Amino acid sequence: MKTKHLDINEKQMNTKQLLLMGVAAGSMCGCYQTKQEDDGLAHFTDADRDTTVRLSDDFYQYTNGGWIAAHPIPGDRARYGAFDMLYEESQDRLHEIVEEARKSNAAKGTPAQKIGDLYKLGMDTVRRDAEGLTPIKKYIDMAKAADYADGKAFATLIGTMHRFIASPFFSFGRTPDYENSSMNICQVWQAGIGLPDRDYYFDETKHGKEITEGYKAMVAKILVIAGEDASKAQEAAEAVFAFEKKLAEVMNTKIENRNPQAIANKMDLATFEANAPGFDWNTYFATVGADTSNIKAINLSQPKFFGKVFGIVAGENKETIANYLTYKTVMGFSSCLTSELYATTFDFYSRQLSGVESMRPLWKRTLGTVENCMGEELGKLYVAKYFPESSKKRMVDLIEQLRISFGQRIDNLTWMSDSTKLQAKEKLAAISVKVGYPDKWKEYNFDIDTTKSFAENLITVDEFSNKEEMAKIGQPVDKDEWFMTPQTVNAYYNPEGNEIVFPAAILQPPFFYANGDDAVNYGAIGVVIGHEMTHGFDDQGSQFDKDGNLKSWWTDEDRAKFDATTKRLSDYFSNLTVVDTIKGNGDLTLGENIADLGGLNIAHQAFRNTLAGKAEPAPIDGQTAEQRFLLGYSRIWAGSIRKEALIQQVMTDPHSTGKLRVNGQLPLLDFFYENFDVKKGDGLHLAPDQRIVIW
Repeated sequence: MKTKHLDINEKQMNTKQLLLMGVAAGSMCGCYQTKQEDDGLAHFTDADRDTTVRLSDDFYQYTNGGWIAAHPIPGDRARYGAFDMLYEESQDRLHEIVEEARKSNAAKGTPAQKIGDLYKLGMDTVRRDAEGLTPIKKYIDMAKAADYADGKAFATLIGTMHRFIASPFFSFGRTPDYENSSMNICQVWQAGIGLPDRDYYFDETKHGKEITEGYKAMVAKILVIAGEDASKAQEAAEAVFAFEKKLAEVMNTKIENRNPQAIANKMDLATFEANAPGFDWNTYFATVGADTSNIKAINLSQPKFFGKVFGIVAGENKETIANYLTYKTVMGFSSCLTSELYATTFDFYSRQLSGVESMRPLWKRTLGTVENCMGEELGKLYVAKYFPESSKKRMVDLIEQLRISFGQRIDNLTWMSDSTKLQAKEKLAAISVKVGYPDKWKEYNFDIDTTKSFAENLITVDEFSNKEEMAKIGQPVDKDEWFMTPQTVNAYYNPEGNEIVFPAAILQPPFFYANGDDAVNYGAIGVVIGHEMTHGFDDQGSQFDKDGNLKSWWTDEDRAKFDATTKRLSDYFSNLTVVDTIKGNGDLTLGENIADLGGLNIAHQAFRNTLAGKAEPAPIDGQTAEQRFLLGYSRIWAGSIRKEALIQQVMTDPHSTGKLRVNGQLPLLDFFYENFDVKKGDGLHLAPDQRIVIW
């Protein structure tokens, strides 16, 4: 993956970012720190509850409402919960590490020198403001001079931008071959718009129009910063927006991109060039650093888009394309140049789009950039100080218990044939597990030079990252590679690797209690484990075989039954209210909803397995073990979110909101009714024939 130094939207896309299926996206999950006494247990207190509602009407609010009311969202965040608390704790720990490096006067070329000096450069806003846009002037000049009629020069410009600036028109990278997941091939992906999703360009609601007007105002300000005459900037921004809307019109929707069969279009280079006409690909490949002798195949992810994009570019006037590329160039450096530039992007992307009231402190923003550049180096130091090996061992044991229970549930499925069950269990057995941190740490073979600007050093980093990525094309996939750092509070399933990955930072309360009772651990981290396992069997992951190849292992009849049941789940979530008149997006969130439902059932069965032949555990704080399982699950999703961010999440995020992950999922579980006395007429009651079971 390419490193990008952006706090906002412009990210280099490749298959890893699109098909990695995590428990949350960024800080999308909210949860909160359970009160943990000296006994090491989770304690669910009255202060955390909202007893003005009945738990059988709103379990989420009843169990979490008191805490939510007591913990308002900080001004510099769009949402807040214990997920965010763990993130902040991780940031504080990393801050200590980089401060130690900054003060260490370490030898040139050592990790401490690189980390410390890069951090110092980022913190020096006086120098950054004084330098202005000078560090990237040559790239701005290239963009302003862009001439599509000169095909070679234009392809050179785009290749240069893709190396370390932004992704105008499309993104390019490597991906495992869908047909042979052990080998890396090239992939191109639609890109080039500045709003969070193509659907924003066609939103005619009052909110949608306010967003587009705010976006155009930001583009105009950035063009002025880049040297455009203020009297012409707004008109130029309108033209840039209109051009991006043309790109959006031919893009796949997020839901279309969820179908691996639709985005798997492997072809040889000659066929690719015929299906993506109007661009000098050979010059582009040479500029971006891809050796065409290694390009045996390329995946054309969105044929419709690539069949039209360069025709759209050719039909646009030269001035608009130049302004578009100038804007993209400056945006690509928005977090590492002047305070004015950062404030301009913050006002739109954070304040207007997400409702955030104030900027994060400079040290956090700079730390984020250093982490993007040297994440595993920081992770190595983080693990050494904060991750006990005992947690890793218990986590591995939990995972194997979940694997056993998943196998039991596959055996007991009534809708699946024996032949498909056999294939499913083979895939389950083949899932590889990574816990805590990589076995092989990444090396960062670049120099950080304080005689150069912050932006110039980041260009050095990106040149290194780009070269490293391009060298992987045509080579075997590195099975040891991680796509999250150890200090990340999240987890993921990688379908092409058929692997589940749990970074060190998630293995702490409220997800995981090293000395806690099984009920809460299975209800919290156990469900997370089951969630990631189930991603191998959701509507996307189930299309990949045990080796990570896009290959059917189902009978046609079993697939039809699966599709019919998942359609019921999609319809169910599409009819749940998020806020006001806004409903959930069951199609977009289908994979995550399948994973949540599967995770709950698999983890619950694994917990019951631990009690086989034993007496029921004694209640803790008056709560039975079964109740604590569900309380532990509800707790990890508690949190607050600003309405602006909530609207954006519904439009763009494949995860349901925290509230729906509780109140939407629990009514589907028979054991919820049995343990909390939920009856017909209660708000969370569903008739037995309306409850959905998949895995």
